[in-house]
Amino acid sequence: MNSSEQKQIAAWLTARSGSLELELITDESVQAEALERFCQQLTDCGPGVHIKTRSPDTDAEHPAIVIGRRLKYQAVPLGPELSPFLEAAARQMSEMEDALAAGAYSLEALTVPAHLDIYIAPQCPHCPQTVGQLLPMIQANHNISISIIDGTLFTELADKAQIKSVPTVMLDTDFRWTGTVDMNELTDTIINRDPVKLGPKTLRSFIDDGRASDLAQMMIKAQTVFPALIDLITHDLWSIRLGAMVAAEEIAWEDRPLAGTMIPALEKRFTEVNETVQGDILHVIGETGGPTEVPFLENIVADAANEELREAARDALDSIREYAAEHDPAG
Repeated sequence: MNSSEQKQIAAWLTARSGSLELELITDESVQAEALERFCQQLTDCGPGVHIKTRSPDTDAEHPAIVIGRRLKYQAVPLGPELSPFLEAAARQMSEMEDALAAGAYSLEALTVPAHLDIYIAPQCPHCPQTVGQLLPMIQANHNISISIIDGTLFTELADKAQIKSVPTVMLDTDFRWTGTVDMNELTDTIINRDPVKLGPKTLRSFIDDGRASDLAQMMIKAQTVFPALIDLITHDLWSIRLGAMVAAEEIAWEDRPLAGTMIPALEKRFTEVNETVQGDILHVIGETGGPTEVPFLENIVADAANEELREAARDALDSIREYAAEHDPAG
């Protein structure tokens, strides 16, 4: 951080009353070290900045600076990126709706969470404009969340996303825009995208907001279990698995055959996850399955080395048999 940036931050802090609350997700990585250094420099620029630190919840969560609940910076916002960062922080401090953004982006109709990943690079002349263009969308609709990712700092993420140039904006896993973003096209895609193509980050927004029931009802209405739900049921983090399991059970209560369509994917994942997650998979199979799942569960009872897994499989078998007895007494 140079002296000009320090003065810009100091003036910004002086012009605003109240405090800026940021969360720093940090670990032992070089990426975390860069973010920690920026946060320390930010607090040195003046009073009113408070940084709360925590470790990643899972191996899949990466270091980040979190503003509010719906904006993550996996980037060091210096140079041209500093102004969009401060503008986003100002909106978080004021907690005011950005009426202009809401009207301009016509996002009032959005009821399904949407997560955008914006890949940038420090040397990119066009990235700050794209970031500044998209950040007000968070205020336009509370269902939108954004992660800003420096592809030169988080190279593994950029490689996994197959980022070839910046700025690149990604919505879920099926939509991306590189270079100039047509906001009307982006907004239309967000509102009208196929729910079946919602990615794990978007579905997780339902869980984080305590809306597992809403997620279940979406799938019942679409008569499709969204593939990303399997990622959440087999997630490393218990709170995410729990929310996904609640959604799966609600689907089963209203439409058992529909819920059963997720079982082949769960059985396929079974050997890829740890025993704790395996136990939860067996619970879901018991709550959503039918006679076709009995051989799989009986094999677990017979062959599993872990007694807790054998017990979970027995419980699942009991649940399936009880459901069959209640709904098909002749059988």
